[in-house]
Amino acid sequence: MMTKYLTEDERAAGRRMLYRFQMFNGLGFNFMGATSVYLLAIHFGANNYQLGYISSVIFLTGIILAAVPRLLAGRNLVKVQAAAWFMRGIVILFYLLLFRMEGNAAVYLILIVYTLFSASRMVGMAVWNPLVKMVSNSGERGHVIAQGNILNQSASVIARLISAVVTSFRYFSGITGILLLQVLGVIFNTAAVSRLLKIPCRETVEYTKGRNIFVILKDALKQRGKRYSLLLKWVIISIIVLNGLIVPFLKKEAGFGSNFVFLYSLIMAFAAILSALFARTFADRIGSRPLLIGMSLLLAVSFAVWAMLPVSGKGAGGISLHVYYIIGFFTNFFLLSSNILISRVVVNSMPEDETFSYNAMVNFVTALFSGTAGAVGGLLINLGEMYGRIGFNSYSGLFIFAVLLSLLILFLSYRLEDKGSLSGRETAAILFSFEGLRAYIDIGKMQGAKDPVKKRTVLLSISENEAPAATEELRRILSLPLSASKGEVIKSLFRHPRPALLPELMSEAADSGSYHQLKAIFALGAYAEPDVEKLLLKLLDDRDPAVRSNAAKSLGRIGAEGILGRINDMAENAETVWDRINYLIALKNLDETGAFL
Repeated sequence: MMTKYLTEDERAAGRRMLYRFQMFNGLGFNFMGATSVYLLAIHFGANNYQLGYISSVIFLTGIILAAVPRLLAGRNLVKVQAAAWFMRGIVILFYLLLFRMEGNAAVYLILIVYTLFSASRMVGMAVWNPLVKMVSNSGERGHVIAQGNILNQSASVIARLISAVVTSFRYFSGITGILLLQVLGVIFNTAAVSRLLKIPCRETVEYTKGRNIFVILKDALKQRGKRYSLLLKWVIISIIVLNGLIVPFLKKEAGFGSNFVFLYSLIMAFAAILSALFARTFADRIGSRPLLIGMSLLLAVSFAVWAMLPVSGKGAGGISLHVYYIIGFFTNFFLLSSNILISRVVVNSMPEDETFSYNAMVNFVTALFSGTAGAVGGLLINLGEMYGRIGFNSYSGLFIFAVLLSLLILFLSYRLEDKGSLSGRETAAILFSFEGLRAYIDIGKMQGAKDPVKKRTVLLSISENEAPAATEELRRILSLPLSASKGEVIKSLFRHPRPALLPELMSEAADSGSYHQLKAIFALGAYAEPDVEKLLLKLLDDRDPAVRSNAAKSLGRIGAEGILGRINDMAENAETVWDRINYLIALKNLDETGAFL
């Protein structure tokens, strides 16, 4: 009987289709999404509150999710998302009415269409986290999320480059070019839907009577493991909403043309790609918590820089465009890296059952946070324009608010439970040390290597690396009784002594049932420690002649005293060639005068 869980082959096929969906979605969304809508709204004279609404409505429409689980109960998850995605493309076509409209009527049409677009998207997004969980396991989830983001943002680079080129032509620099991009977005959005429908799925929307999103929210907030991951999610979305208002800042305050705004968004796409690469490389093995602590602090600094830009409202204030691009790049890198890291812990903390309802709850509360952030952002901009600049520019109040939220992320990150994550010191030893980073990369290569020769080569590199990360990986291998690499690790501890692993090595040498006991006894010859000598002397009385001869050889190497005569007697009674050779090596090292040779 088939269960709702996918087989490994189905998961692999699902991931392939998921990645293709992400690619087409990256093209479609960036032709249809917020940057184009901002430019349309500004073209028709939208005010700051309306721009704040546009920034937040993409999440604000999550309030409709309060009723969705009950209405869609029993429907296939993939089909729900596909239908929602198709609808969001269709509603975009109503923008074409703008050719015959102007003023407030045009602005309200933009707001209504974008609200419908966002509402359809939000229904689909309620499926997204359960879908990712369905096609991945916990050990690769960060990789899957990041890889999808890489493909999505790589496609968005193409979309934004096309947008910048199209709007560079005078004929397409206004509403005509922007609406042309919207139509292209609908085409690619439809292609994304076709890939989405090919993802294997036997899970349905689950709804239990009496388990509405408010009950689920209450239960989740009682659990520490879920509480802080959810708070982090809602705060980071609020910052993303505020970050979206940088587009009108560039257009209205710094005086960017539409093509330069699209160029800015293109550079931000590169930041998103690098953030996904960063998360894919480090998230699953280091953990989200230590990385979030650093990212949130840097994010606060980057928003502080935005707040200090001396922009007059009539142009760039003498600041080169490159400065805006550079600051924006780092801001978005820190912000989007944090978002991926938080998404990872949110998905990992999701319950196995009622995943749709749980995700609907997350997005419902996200709507409340984003709506508040958008309203506060619009208010702060208005205050800056009405009563003079708060700081260095009219948007300084907005950016200072973003700084405070970034510091809140920092505080919540310290409280976050992320099982298996490294400490801050261990993370710093990897990221800020060449040897540590090389060890980290080598460990990743070894874990993914299929060829035994390549695996052995990488293991040799790790064994020669003195970084703490290398030591911990060798300790992990030593703890695995059936590891094929364990013997190589033990031999490496003789060539490259590592005192931190001496307890594990002594334990292996003392274990008469270990397959690698003789190798461990041999490796102890590189450690001239009293405890080592005591153990080796004990092994001289072992029942196994091979153990006795190897213990004698290692005692010779560490220069043990007072056992020369005993070793000589044992050598005379040796029965095998290898035992005799071991005793001769011991005598050579112990008998400095050559009396017994």
